[in-house]
Order: sequence, then structure tokens, then C-alpha cells
Amino acid sequence: MTDNQYTHIRFIAYAIPTGPALSGVGVGSYLGNSNNQVDIAMRIQVLKNAVDMARSRFSSAKDVGVINLFMVPEFFFHGVLGPYVYATDAEDPVPFLLSELRKVFNPTEYPNWTFVFGTAVTARVANLNNVFASESVLARNAIVQTLAQQLQNASGSTYQLIANTLRAFIDDCQDAPNVNVRDRAIIVSNILLDTPTQKLDANVMTSEKYYVSEEDFLLCPSTAGDQIITEQMIAYFPIDLSNGDIKQHAFDKYAIFRQNYALGNAPPHLDFAVEICLDHDDGRLRNNLGLQPYPQKSDGIHIQLIPSYGSQIVQENVVANHGGFVFNCDGQTVLNERIGPQEGNLYGVESLYVNYTSGNYSAHSQLARVETAALGNDPNISPASFQIMPSNDTSVVEVDEPHLTQGTFSDYFAAGPGALHIYGLNNPFLLAMQSP
Repeated sequence: MTDNQYTHIRFIAYAIPTGPALSGVGVGSYLGNSNNQVDIAMRIQVLKNAVDMARSRFSSAKDVGVINLFMVPEFFFHGVLGPYVYATDAEDPVPFLLSELRKVFNPTEYPNWTFVFGTAVTARVANLNNVFASESVLARNAIVQTLAQQLQNASGSTYQLIANTLRAFIDDCQDAPNVNVRDRAIIVSNILLDTPTQKLDANVMTSEKYYVSEEDFLLCPSTAGDQIITEQMIAYFPIDLSNGDIKQHAFDKYAIFRQNYALGNAPPHLDFAVEICLDHDDGRLRNNLGLQPYPQKSDGIHIQLIPSYGSQIVQENVVANHGGFVFNCDGQTVLNERIGPQEGNLYGVESLYVNYTSGNYSAHSQLARVETAALGNDPNISPASFQIMPSNDTSVVEVDEPHLTQGTFSDYFAAGPGALHIYGLNNPFLLAMQSP
């Protein structure tokens, strides 16, 4: 561990497409290894390749007081069925995943790093064969497959009619799911993690998503007869946000956690919040702005993190305070058709951003710094405003394809090996923040 004195922060996004291999609209296959532990181990090898390429770009000797925050998109960890499926709580793959990540990204080699390794999707199912054979699943999948087939060649008003019918049917299905899925952000830090109300001294945490989007799972497999967990089968567990979103335990579902720094450090601590994809679009944090049960009235979120698959920073839903940061890493979309580091206003958000494309697949990252904090918990009133940041210290590094010990990179990911977007490469951002 370091002496816990931090004055600056550098943001590193690993922009890599994290979705399935697609053969049509909502039709495709989930790549990976059928052994969950092997799959996880290979994806960790992909991560280490990218992290070490990023680390080689700056001198660790100059970075003693710099937090390196590394983030990857939603759905980085998933199985060949969609989620990693397991039968009992003892077989939950996330504890294994966190343990392996701690070994690889250890404090000796990465002393001042905090990682948000996207998300891991999992599902506990006692007997998956019985689920696939159930009348409910067979009927849902047959109906959706018929509509999806018609959607592939439709256009104009016909396309819209079929798409609307599909969406309405899937929404009804998700009100009575066959499988409950968990989409958990994977947080690993060599700077100890607490919460605003609890001292945990944790190195690993998870946070959980509640809002399922139409992008999260396939509608049907590319190969007839293949069995996968589909959009019409699933739902996420609800989260009770009636008393706010501050974490109490490392592995609860909540979003807000804290890093406490050494006595006399400025700032004395930072409060982070992880808001996964559509939870951000839904205003999960903004709807509780000013209502979180912080110990001090002056407390607030300094760094808002959005790992996503099909989202970007939404002005109305930014909750970081004055001088705070909002950081998004997405595994599905680009923000425009340009390449290279850019600075500009995207739907009210003045930000730095970089796109990545590989064939038909895309990814992006986006970083904004708040000038005026949002007021109140109504997203329609008094949104945040943003500072203009120069893009000349944003670096793009094309990632080399890693050599894996089992299989090849293309066995696990549908597109290329992605790119690193390093914000504040040579001049990390000063942690000069003010509570709202």
C-alpha cells in the first residue's frame, strides 16, 4: 500500500466492444468458454494485457500522488449462455473473480490504482434444463423468434410496428421472469475502500444494476436449437432506494463508496458512485440527490462512474459536485463518426471523448468535469453545467491482441482488442473539489 497521500487523478478507459457476436438485430451468440472459471481467467488475461500497456505509458516514479482510475465497459465478464449460470450460492463465480483479480492486480505492482472492471452478469438457477424445457420459456422464445425474423428485413412503419410489438411483449415477459439475473460492477482497489458511514478497509466491492435495457441480452441465438438465456426470460432484482444509495457493506447492491486519505491530505476523502448504464439514464442517483443520508450535510459525490453498454453521460442525471468528475466507458456505441480525442458539447455535456470502432462493433469513453453542481432531485430542473477541458493531454493507445493460455482472443470477444483512452496522461487532474 502507499502512504495514502493523493493530489491528482488520471482516468483510463479500456474501450472494447463487450457485446455478443451479432448476426442480425437481436440475433447472435455469446462468446466465451463453457467453464466459468476458465472464461474468467482468460478475460483477466485480456485485462492485464491492457492495464500493463496503459501503465507503460507513464512513469510510476512521478505518480506517487496520482490515483490511476481504470474502467472498462459493462458486460466485460459474461458466459456462453449470457450470464454465468450456477446452481447454488456456493458456486457464485463473483467471489472467485474478485479473488483472482486481487492476485493479478496486486498492491505491489499497482499501488495507486483503482479499477472498475466493468460488470459481471450471473444467474443462480437450480435446474437450467427444466427452465429451458418449461412451457413458458418455449412459448416466449418461439413468439420472439418469429417477430425477430420478421424484423430483420422490415423497414419504415412495418419495422416500427414489429419493434414496438416486440418491446411490449418482452416488457410483459420481464414482469414475470423465468430467470433473475444480477449485473454487478466489479470494483478492485489498492487504495482502501470505505463508505461515507462505515470504515471497511476493503479492497474489493460490487454494486448492482436494477434497470434492464433492451440491449442487455439477445432475443434468439444465431444457430437454431442453441439454448441461451434471452431477453424475454430475464429480469434484474429490484433495489430499495428509499433510504438512499450509500453502501453499508462491500457486497450490497448500493452505489456510493469512499476512499479516505491520510491525515492532512487535500481532499481528505473522495466519494465515488457507480451507476451502471440504464440506471444512469433512469436517474438513479439524481432522483436521490440531496436525500442521501450522508454523515455531513456538505458531503457529496466527487466521482460519478458509468460503465455501460449503449449509454453516455446524461446532463440531467449528473450528480457530481463542483469540480467533480463524470467518467463513462461504453462497450457498444460511438458518440459521432470522428476518430481521435475530441472536446465538445454532447447534449449539454461539455466533455472530452474518444470513439473506437472495429468492423461493425463500437465503443467509446467520455470524461466531464462539473462547473456548477445540479440542484435538487428533479432531473428536469437545475442540471449540472461543465468545465471546458483541453483534449491535448488525452492519449489513444491501440491495444495489442493478447496471447491467451486457453483459446484465442476471438473466442471471447466479437471485435478487435480495443483501445486505451488515457485522460491526463502527462498532467493528471488536480483533485481540487468542493462539496455542494
